[in-house]
Amino acid sequence: MPSQAELYVQLRRATAAETRRDLALELLGRSNSRQYLDECLLVLHAGRVRATLDERHRPALRDKCLSLFAEDKRDKAGLLREALTRLLVHIEHPDDADIYRLGVETYHFQPVDDVAQNLRAAALAGLAPLDPPLACLYAARFLTEPQTSVFNCEPAMTAIDVLVASDQRLPIYQFLLRGGAAMAQSARGELTGAALESLGGDFPHHLYEGLIKRYQEIDQPTATMGIINWIINGRQAPLYDRLQAVILATRDADLRRYGLVVMAAARDEELGERLLQMARLARREDLPLFIEAVELCHLSARDEALENLRRRLA
Repeated sequence: MPSQAELYVQLRRATAAETRRDLALELLGRSNSRQYLDECLLVLHAGRVRATLDERHRPALRDKCLSLFAEDKRDKAGLLREALTRLLVHIEHPDDADIYRLGVETYHFQPVDDVAQNLRAAALAGLAPLDPPLACLYAARFLTEPQTSVFNCEPAMTAIDVLVASDQRLPIYQFLLRGGAAMAQSARGELTGAALESLGGDFPHHLYEGLIKRYQEIDQPTATMGIINWIINGRQAPLYDRLQAVILATRDADLRRYGLVVMAAARDEELGERLLQMARLARREDLPLFIEAVELCHLSARDEALENLRRRLA
């Protein structure tokens, strides 16, 4: 039997996907070396190798994952368990719910900040198709947790996907009323924006207007993008006046540019006409932004509008 070091060398030299898979799984089962485990998981997540994984390879992944949950000091940040969990989610076996339930309950504070957010996100994604009611309960909890990552807003971003897939938008609306503003103001605006964009096309306009007012006061760009996307992508015509106000009133030039470009790219008659009307009254400092957007407009009046904008800028 080859030693762990010999297996590692063979793995590094192998080129065939199936050979790399089998060597990685063997080394994964025999070693506790972080160097070897990291290499095995890197190989198993590679596209060509991961595509060959199926139920035959599940026991090795389960055994290693459960052993790390039993001795979590060997995986304090949860990175190994996250990688293993994602591989099990890829295989999609219904008997792995026990691992996903362990994953959604895992927190690691180093020293005071939680570092297991991505593990909880991966576990939630695996739990959702197996036990939707339980997954939605965890998703509702994750939406408002202070441990939400400032880097990728996980596991709350995955929580939104889970709730939308189950058509459970009430917790998302509650989050926007109670916690979304704080998240947006603490470097997690992407999460609030995703929530604002996810409420569904039949969400009542008068209630959404209340959300627009709340978040327009904050004027946090990544959050406000969610409002712009929800109105434009859903063709929420009764809120087009509010859309214009949001775009023109923001203090962030990049957000204004984004809103104008999305209006133009929608290739919608009313949105296009509103864009050209806004262009006629544009402030001088906004002229470059309007020129960029109007260049994308599909209406026949765009050429005249562009000529006027460029003349004013000259």
